[in-house]
Amino acid sequence: MANIEKQHEIVKTSLNKFVNEHISGADLSVVDEIVLAYVISILEEASQDPCFDIDGFIEMMSAYFPEFSKIDPASVCTWIFQLENQLSSLNKSAESQNLSLKSLSLSDIIPESKLRARPPSISDGVETSSNNAKRTQHLSETSDCGSTDSSGCDFFSDECDVLQEMFPESSFMEVKHCVTIANGDIDRATQILLDRQEAGQSLAANFTNLHAPKNQVIDDNELKNRIISRYSYVDKNAENKEYKPVIPKVEPKKLVRYRDNKIVSLKGERYTDVRRDEEAELKKPKKPICP
Repeated sequence: MANIEKQHEIVKTSLNKFVNEHISGADLSVVDEIVLAYVISILEEASQDPCFDIDGFIEMMSAYFPEFSKIDPASVCTWIFQLENQLSSLNKSAESQNLSLKSLSLSDIIPESKLRARPPSISDGVETSSNNAKRTQHLSETSDCGSTDSSGCDFFSDECDVLQEMFPESSFMEVKHCVTIANGDIDRATQILLDRQEAGQSLAANFTNLHAPKNQVIDDNELKNRIISRYSYVDKNAENKEYKPVIPKVEPKKLVRYRDNKIVSLKGERYTDVRRDEEAELKKPKKPICP
């Protein structure tokens, strides 16, 4: 179980016990992750400042347990400080169990026979003249393994195997690189490997990027054909089908427009001449007045 899960379990158990002691018949099902996270935040605040807001804590917990406001604030403070001391002691014990690799001696883990590097050959110790001096290859702790000499790595095959057993998640090229930089010293090679992993310069991360597929540029026509072939629907039987409209059972009524109870012409006129009866009477010829 992780340390965080242990803390949540301890806080939940202690909270349930405290509520049962002071509130009879309390509904403990309301205690969820939100309540536990709030209690843990109060515990962190109490560890930094003993004068934390106890009234705000009681008011917040009263929303979940209405009778929580009736509990003596001194009892609540005592419970919080006891729980905070319990969690701090748990963290200290967890830190003491996590041993750092820097504090370990490799001689206690690996047999001494494997720690011994091969002695250099006689030809390596021969000094040539100043004009024909050998070019030495300078390696940095952050350089890539491509700059190292493959023949030089073969001298430390045993050391590479030992370091590979210690770090199975690291690639063999990374182990070779660190052992070559350390000149066969496993202590220094281990330190270099750890430093490179912390800095994010491990070759294992680089190799995963090398094999990533490249983004291929697709032609527009090719992309269009792919989309059509995947998502389009073509009815192959459409050409063989014959459309037969349904014959209506009753003939539709003819639409006839009326104005003033008269049929309006449907010849396309935009306006119709509407004459009033008064105008018609005025235009009638008047009878002559006889003397």
